[in-house]
Amino acid sequence: MTSAVKRFFHPVQSCLILSLIVLACGLCSCRSVPVTGRSQFLLTTESYENSLGAESYEEYKAEYPVSKNAEYNAALARCGNAIKAVAGADEFEWEFTVLDSEIQNAFCLPGGKVAVYSGIMDSMANEAELAFVVGHEIGHAIARHGGERMSRSILQSLGAVLVSAAFNSETIDAIYGTGTELGVMLPYSRSNESEADIIGLVLMARAGYDPSASYTFWRRFTNNAEGSSKLESILSTHPCDSDRIRAMEENEPMAREEYNKAPTKYGFGRTFTRKK
Repeated sequence: MTSAVKRFFHPVQSCLILSLIVLACGLCSCRSVPVTGRSQFLLTTESYENSLGAESYEEYKAEYPVSKNAEYNAALARCGNAIKAVAGADEFEWEFTVLDSEIQNAFCLPGGKVAVYSGIMDSMANEAELAFVVGHEIGHAIARHGGERMSRSILQSLGAVLVSAAFNSETIDAIYGTGTELGVMLPYSRSNESEADIIGLVLMARAGYDPSASYTFWRRFTNNAEGSSKLESILSTHPCDSDRIRAMEENEPMAREEYNKAPTKYGFGRTFTRKK
């Protein structure tokens, strides 16, 4: 075999081997997302994801002080426990914490580690709005979006190895990196956010909170309700706000059916006295 032929077959063989590995992993790791039923595959285990979540949660609590706002802490405990009861994730080691910071955000790490910054609670009118935000974040966790994101990154990296081995071109490597980021990774991120919105709507409704609080909060909270430019939408990890609000409104009747079946109804819950 000539050296030229050897140089050709080496990358081809590498591509075949790596492709078979990826295919085998994908076939062995299929599951359906709770609530939406979407099929997904994962290259990470749930126990691994949860261990990372628990570790990161402790780091956040070390970085930000726990809020001493009794009203906020009690509200998060009430709606968090109500949503936990309908989330179908009894294996999670749940924790709910209000972090004292002006950051307007919240998160739920794998394994049920929920944190809401006091900054976003300052913008909430009532407990139902908190229930939507918490339901959205818990939606990410029960859908295992973190594991899915890691899995996609693994596939992206494997693909980069295949492309590099096959073409040995920095230009093609760059095209692959940009193409997969814009064409695969960011669209997946936006679809995960949209899916978490739907799951959050359903969870808050099943927990007994009025689902219309989702878009009343989002309309008031967002600074971008009129929509984004096409370029901003393509480069964003989240759907544009106007699309999210529209989807919440369109999915409310479905969530309303779940709300009507809830054994205990809180409606909009308690009104917050400390809000902007």
